[in-house]
Amino acid sequence: MTTPIDHTPKSRNLAKEVQPGVFLLDHHFRGSPGVIGSYLVNDGDALTLIETGPASTMETLLAGVRQAGFDPDQIGDIIVTHIHLDHAGGAGALLRRLPRAHLHVHPVGAPHLIDPAKLMSSATRIYGELMGPLWGEMLPVPKERLHILGDRDTLATGSRTLHAYDTPGHANHHLALHERETGIVFTGDVAGVRLDGISHVRPPTPPPEFSPEKWQSSIATLRSLAPRKLYLTHFGGYDDVAWHLDELLARTWFWAGWVGGRLATGEEPLAVANALRDMEDVLLSSAAGEDSLLVRYEEAGNYRMSVDGIARWWRKRGQN
Repeated sequence: MTTPIDHTPKSRNLAKEVQPGVFLLDHHFRGSPGVIGSYLVNDGDALTLIETGPASTMETLLAGVRQAGFDPDQIGDIIVTHIHLDHAGGAGALLRRLPRAHLHVHPVGAPHLIDPAKLMSSATRIYGELMGPLWGEMLPVPKERLHILGDRDTLATGSRTLHAYDTPGHANHHLALHERETGIVFTGDVAGVRLDGISHVRPPTPPPEFSPEKWQSSIATLRSLAPRKLYLTHFGGYDDVAWHLDELLARTWFWAGWVGGRLATGEEPLAVANALRDMEDVLLSSAAGEDSLLVRYEEAGNYRMSVDGIARWWRKRGQN
């Protein structure tokens, strides 16, 4: 029998206004704060949610909306940066709870939200019987409530406007969202993983679509926007934009080369993942000053899946 995973918040800190009209909502994934976040953008009566998170943390998300001072039924628009389970797994279930809401997604991801069977089957092969406790059930999104958000398309929230940018590298169906007036960008995973404000950025590189070439181009896109602040799903806001993007790009290419070199000698992927963990955890502990973030960073970007994504990229390069 599978033991249920406790996603219950260990504190009441579910919502924080990070700048006027923008709230960071903490899903407390697996009971841990600061791993998966959604953002609520408000202007007047208009309310837009960015990222649904997984279905398993939906009640915590709704509690966060209420803690921010809003009725969840006020949400008119939901945007997911891409369709991975930690970003969009709760989309179908959330729409059942929110009668006014419409969902906006990259055109490549849309069919998989309307019919998530293939996505769920693929994830179940990876997570096995932990699939339900970790992520919950990914329900279909009604086609009539789903809208395509393509490159350079815009979505209004009251007088505020979000501009969508196609930003592959982590996934081919990935969008970043820029608000020009404030200079903020909601980055999804294209700006990597960085927790608790420390100086350690990590690229999540899972299969099947990891591509450092595309990621480098997407980072160039982010730079072209001259953002004042990056808001990451994993996790929170960062205003040292130039350093953050430099570090992410360097680490992305370093991981790709380091992992590829070890795999080329015949080392097994699990051994490579363990070696990557040993190396990275030393750096992470040094940046954080202690070890409490080790587990939370891996929850946001699993080492074995990262190695598998890089290995798949190398195999595809060999076929070209």
